Amino acid sequence: MTQSTTSARFDTLAEGFMATQQVPGAIGAVVMGDDVILRGWGYSDLEAGTGAGPDDVRFEIGSISKLFTWLSVMMLVEEGALDLRADLSGYLLEAEVPGDEILTLAHLMSHRPGYEDSYAIFDPAIGALPRPQALAASAPAQIFARGAVTAYSNWGVALAGQVVEDVAGIAFEEFLHSRILGPLGMQATTYSEATVRPDQPPLSRSYRVQGGVKHPAFRVDIGSFGPAGSMASTAADMARFLRFLLGDGELDGVRLLQPETMAQMRTRLFDDLEGASDMAHGFQARPMFGTMVYGHAGGLNEFLSNLVFIPEIGAGVFISQNGGAGMSLPFFGADLLLAHLAAEAGLSDLEPLPVPDATARAEDVAGRYIANRRTFTGPMQAFAPQAQVQVLADGAILAPSMRLGAMIRHDPIAPDIWREPHGERVVAIRDDAGQVVRLMDGMGVMTYERIRPANDPMLVLAGMGLSALLALSTLVGIIWRHGLKGGGRAGTLASGLSIVAAVTVWALVIATGLAVIMAMQLGMEFMFDQPQPMMVFVLVFADVLAVLAALVLVSLVLVWRAEGWSLWRRLHHSGFALALAATGVLFVHWGLAFGGMG
Repeated sequence: MTQSTTSARFDTLAEGFMATQQVPGAIGAVVMGDDVILRGWGYSDLEAGTGAGPDDVRFEIGSISKLFTWLSVMMLVEEGALDLRADLSGYLLEAEVPGDEILTLAHLMSHRPGYEDSYAIFDPAIGALPRPQALAASAPAQIFARGAVTAYSNWGVALAGQVVEDVAGIAFEEFLHSRILGPLGMQATTYSEATVRPDQPPLSRSYRVQGGVKHPAFRVDIGSFGPAGSMASTAADMARFLRFLLGDGELDGVRLLQPETMAQMRTRLFDDLEGASDMAHGFQARPMFGTMVYGHAGGLNEFLSNLVFIPEIGAGVFISQNGGAGMSLPFFGADLLLAHLAAEAGLSDLEPLPVPDATARAEDVAGRYIANRRTFTGPMQAFAPQAQVQVLADGAILAPSMRLGAMIRHDPIAPDIWREPHGERVVAIRDDAGQVVRLMDGMGVMTYERIRPANDPMLVLAGMGLSALLALSTLVGIIWRHGLKGGGRAGTLASGLSIVAAVTVWALVIATGLAVIMAMQLGMEFMFDQPQPMMVFVLVFADVLAVLAALVLVSLVLVWRAEGWSLWRRLHHSGFALALAATGVLFVHWGLAFGGMG
């Protein structure tokens, strides 16, 4: 494919996705051997009418920053200062390692430290602390055995940044600038907004699309957690970074890593998911187009970015957008362009192998799943991403595509492996008994656990729905009887408790509805990064309801002894009490009441 043809295809993809998904501005780069294409589309500042250029404005690259952290680690490995398989607590001067098993850099690079996700890294107050204190204040619980489950961990990468800092003996950001960005000539790239020089390009504004209108987005400064995602760059600088990656550790005569080290980074430290996407020394490694596609994506402050490359054909793509109603441009668009470059180089997916028991395997994998990249304590665990898999004809499945944000047909290509038309895969993971227990997503950053009663957040909604229905009938009963009429003091007390509980249930329902509306307007990340009064009300009402549920349950002793109560009224009160009790238990289990049990 000629440079002019690729340029035209690049522009067409970008302009199409930007128009359909209301993207304010974007920048991009394509590297094909010695040829480099740089682009900027739309605006970096809508209010000022400033265009987005490939070298005059920085976009936040989010978690692509992690690649620089892992390069820092591997530079120290080459120097003999670090061992990926050693207990990393021996490298830390002050920070501590949560959990009861030895943790290694191999675990962190593979996103298999076994930790729950930690949203505390987006808390500005915690991020403002020195990194050892910030890590301690946000320390996640260990949920899985080390190395057992791929579950993306921002906190783990920040810990790796601390290892680099302690072993190198200089601040992480100084290591980044002096050892990587400076030598690579990435003069416009910044570690954080607090370290921007006057001669560097300005940061693009970012926007959130609400109701078809683009609003300036709020910004979160992750501070000490910068090694996980604080960097910003230009398309021109990211093209240089792609050339470095495709040059096996060398750019314009400057070598930072040996070719064998770069080859090592493209291998998996835990190669137990054959045919699936997974992490390789910090890179997302996805089997596509008859080869392996490497890279990393990132999102922060409404910026969405993606970097992908294929070493064997010397081609790579970087795209970043500053907001929009979808993420197709950086994710799907980058893959589409890379697919064309791969096809031009003679690469293509192999014909799928016949899978004789494909239908049975599809039936095994059908069901509901919940992401293992989630908090397992506190209220955020109830909002964990879920996935639904359905069986189709001939052993195909209908499964979600992260790149497209939609349910897509995936056809069987090998036992327990399904592929959608554009190459993204879903892979089933079985236990020793042969039961499907997890799915590996097509991006390679996390697994999904099969939903069981113990980890099904939908039970919270079911409990709330039943409680709300019985609460409504309780209130109707009071109107029907023209008052409490409890049959003595004990019965009146029990009836009064049920009324208070019923009112609280509906107050919680209304507050939850308003919180959902606000989340749709502001974004879920804003609701939890910068808690809003309505969300606080929801959690307070949940606490109160959990207490009332216990009291109403105890009041059953009074109800069944009270005079003047019909059998129907006793049964109704008992049903309401049991529904409230179950809902209260679910609230505590999912961290909606009293912060949970963890």
